[in-house]
Formats: sequence, C-alpha cells, structure tokens
Amino acid sequence: MEELIRYGEKLFDEIEIAVYRNRDVGIHIELNEVSTSAVRQRTVTIVRGIKDKRLGLAIIDSEDKDEIRRAIDEAYKMAKLNNKDEKWKTLPKPGKYKKPPKFDKALKEVSSDYFVELAKRGIELSLEKDKNLIVAGGGGGAEWIESLILNSHGVEISQEGGGAYFYLGFIGRKESLVTPMIFDVDARRNLNLDVENIVENLAQKVKWAYKVEKSRTEEAKVIVEPYALASLLHFALFPAFSGEKLIKQTTPLANKVGEQVFNELLTIYDDPFHELSLKPVIADDEGVPTRKNALIENGTFKGFLWDNYWANVYGTESTGNGIRNSSTGGISIGMHSVVIKNGKESLEELIADIEHGYLVNGFQGAHSSNPDNGNFAVVANPAYLIENGEIKGSTVFMMSGNVYELLKNIYAVSKEQKVVPFYGTTISPSMAFENVRIAGK
Repeated sequence: MEELIRYGEKLFDEIEIAVYRNRDVGIHIELNEVSTSAVRQRTVTIVRGIKDKRLGLAIIDSEDKDEIRRAIDEAYKMAKLNNKDEKWKTLPKPGKYKKPPKFDKALKEVSSDYFVELAKRGIELSLEKDKNLIVAGGGGGAEWIESLILNSHGVEISQEGGGAYFYLGFIGRKESLVTPMIFDVDARRNLNLDVENIVENLAQKVKWAYKVEKSRTEEAKVIVEPYALASLLHFALFPAFSGEKLIKQTTPLANKVGEQVFNELLTIYDDPFHELSLKPVIADDEGVPTRKNALIENGTFKGFLWDNYWANVYGTESTGNGIRNSSTGGISIGMHSVVIKNGKESLEELIADIEHGYLVNGFQGAHSSNPDNGNFAVVANPAYLIENGEIKGSTVFMMSGNVYELLKNIYAVSKEQKVVPFYGTTISPSMAFENVRIAGK
C-alpha cells in the first residue's frame, strides 16, 4: 500500500486509500419460520485524491494491487474534470490513537446456522408462552469489519471488530382481536444474545395488548422506551449536532454552545469506547483519532461534531466523526455510538409512580421529522395506558410538537439502558416526560 501511495503522489497533491473487508451473516424470520439465511462478504477499496483543489474518487470491489493502481488513474481523470473546491484545505495528519479494544473473534467466523438455532429457540419459547402468539417478524446476524486507512500525510491505521444482534416481532391473536406488532432486540459485541429475555419482554407486552383502551386528547405523562426514543431523536435532534449544519445555519443549536437548552436530566455524548458500543473504533474513516464527545451535559449544549473537511472550513479540529459512505466514497459527519445517560429509577418504578399516563414502545413516522427546526409528528403505536401505576391495556395516539420543547419536560430517566442497533448505534434508557400534548384515538 505504501508503494501505491507513492504512485498516487506522482499524480495528486495528496491521496488517500481506504480498504474495507466486510463479512455479514444474517437471517430473517417470517410467520414462525426462518425465511432467509445468508452470508455475504465484500472487499471494497476507495481512492480519494486531490489535485489543485479538485477531488477525484474511484471505488473498486478489490484490494488487488494492480486494480488499485488503475483506480488511482481513474480518480485522477475524474479530478481533472471536476471543478475546484475553494474550501478544500488538506487531508488529515496522523494523531494519537487509543489502544484497540478486544473483540470476541467468534464474531468473525460465526455461521448463519448459529442464528437459525437462535431463531428456532425464540419461536419455540414464544409458542410455549402463549399459543396465540405469532412471531411475525425478526432476524439476527453478525457483522465483522476490517479496515485500513492510509494517506500521503502519513496516516496508516488498521482496525477490526464487529457486533451481533437478534430481534423478534410478536403479534397476538385472540378471538377477533389482533395486536400491533411489538418488537424487542438484543445487541452486543459477542454472541451471548439473550433470546429468553426478548421473549419474556414481548410476551408480557402482548398480554397487555390483548386489552384495548381508548386514549384521549389531553396533556399527560408519557414514558418513551429506548427503541421509540432512539428513532425520534435520530431524525429530529441528532442531525443538529453536525458542524456542517452550523456552517450552513440549518441547526437550531447555532450560537447555543454553553447554554442550558434542555432539561438538566438530559446528558448525551458520542462515545465509541462505551462498554456497550458495537463499534469501538479508534479512528474514524479518515484516520482521525476518535474520542468521547460531550454533546449535552445536564441540559447544557456542549458543542458540535466535525469531520476533517468541515472542521478545516470552520477553523477548528475534527472530532473524529468522519463517516464514509461505501457506495459513494464520500465522507460526512456522523456518530459512532450515541449514549444517553441513564438515571436512578427502574422502568417499573417509573410506571408505578404514574396515576394516569402512557408508555410508548414505538413511534410511526419519526422519519418525517424536521431536524432543521426539531418539529415532529408521530403515531405512538404500540403504546399502553397507565392507570394508578399499572398497565391497563394497549392504545394508540398522535403525538406532535417540537423535540427541543419535549426535552425540556423530562422528569425522570430509567436506570436500564438498551442498545438500539437500527439507527447507527444508540445506547438509551427509557425517558419520562410530563405535560405532553397528545391527540387520542
């Protein structure tokens, strides 16, 4: 690779070569059966070169030396055709990297049979719990990634790692009643996935859902569980942490660094080294060292996230948040592992403290939220009515507003945290809000 960098320097002012080897194992479940099982492997090399502030990119599904050399030539041809980017400064230089974390190497070799057996176990347990249950959906798998990032400024960083997940979606049928699909998931940096706990949690929620209760239009206390909370914040809030949005003035957090923007119970940081992180990378996709970045501490906004390009434009340093799109080769600002700090009370205690309110397991429509102003409109489904500290049955309601106002109304946070692997990685507790305006159905 060093020889290829030297070759690229003859054509470009600076050059970067990134190689990714990916092994992905996955299965899917439909209607009490494993429907598909697959093992996919791919190696991709991305060349990024700059000549006279003109960017050239080339992507190949190979790490063969001759193929990469040809990709460098193609990137050079592309650069000559592109317009100058007057904002361009430079590719990053080497930094100080942390010691790589240890991974369960079994993730690298696991077969799809392992997850097929997990699925069979989950289906068997669910039917033992309730003969009216249908495992309508689900899946599991493991991903192992090896990467190598080099550039002409001396960056040379290799790393490897992976994670595994398993999830189930239950529907209950009793007489003429059909419950909504209810999901639960477990995700870890090893293969010790807790199928029994997933089934136990889902069976309880389906049992609650057999009784349907009406919701009403009102202001009420609402507990939002991790999956629902992660989906809402991923679309309505997290994009606002991007330094690119600060430069383009499309974030509501502009000029608010150091201000108390949210409730003091809210603390959020991006931490690839958190013990529950699925991707504890020591460098981002540009070879910049990663670190724990505080975003919100006790309600106070602490700062933005940066990749190398936008940090140079703004005159600051990258926070190690350059994330590469393997399809386009481009780099954008992203997060590694979003951690929402947990509280001191259990979810059971939060429910027990409510005389009248709701528990939300999932939101529909969170993807339509507007991160430029924080507005959202979602359907809480599945959701549950709470009366006198007990779950009375399932319900559905509309919930709309502004995420910044919502996050001022936190009154409690659960001590349990769950890894949600479907929106990047979010490590989230349940969160209780008061004075939430809902439209009943």
